[in-house]
Amino acid sequence: MKDKLLIELQFLGSIAYYKKLLAYPEVIFEAKENFVRASYRNRCEICGPNGKAILTVQVSGGRTKRKYENVKIAYEHNWNAIHWHTLESNYRSSPYFEYYEDHFQPFFTKEYENLFEFNVELFKLINKLLNLNIKYSFTEKFNRNVDENTEDLRGFFMPNKPVENFEVKEYIQVFGTKQGFFPNLSILDLLFCEGPNAISYLK
Repeated sequence: MKDKLLIELQFLGSIAYYKKLLAYPEVIFEAKENFVRASYRNRCEICGPNGKAILTVQVSGGRTKRKYENVKIAYEHNWNAIHWHTLESNYRSSPYFEYYEDHFQPFFTKEYENLFEFNVELFKLINKLLNLNIKYSFTEKFNRNVDENTEDLRGFFMPNKPVENFEVKEYIQVFGTKQGFFPNLSILDLLFCEGPNAISYLK
C-alpha cells in the first residue's frame, strides 16, 4: 500500500470513490488538470423510480479546452433547482433525508461560480457529516508522473467503466424492492439511506 493517493475531485463521488479515499493516509486532489467532459467531475448517479438517474452540473465553455479549476458553472437552464427537486422526490421517503437536507439544499438553491470550488465545498461537507477525517491537499502544478509512494488513480473512475474488485454489503435503498440493489451510486444514496451508519460501509 502506498502512502498517498492522487485522484481527481468528483461531484458527489460514488461509494467506491469514497472507499478508495479512505484507504490511503493522505489524498491529493488534482487541481491543475484539464477538465474532462462526460466524467464524474460534474456528474453523479443516484437511484430513481425507473433505475439509475444521472445528475449533471451544467458548465459553460462548451468543448473549449480549459483547466478544471477554471471551469464556470452555467445556470441558464436551472439545473440546480431540477437537481434538488429530483433529490427530494427520490429520497424524501428515505430514513435520513430530512436529517441532512438542510445541509445540502443551499448547494442547489444558490449559485456558485466555479465547479472545482463547488465540489470542494461538497467534499468538505460530506467529510464533516460522516466524520471521515480524510487528510487531503491539492496539487500546485500538473505532473504526468508521480513518485513511488503515490498511487495515481486520476481517471480511474469513469462513467460506463465498471469498478473492478469492488464489493459493498447491500443496504436498503428507496426503490430496492422494485429495482433491486445498485451497488455503487453517489455517496448521497448511502448517506440518505444509512445516515451515520454509512461510515461502516465505507470502512
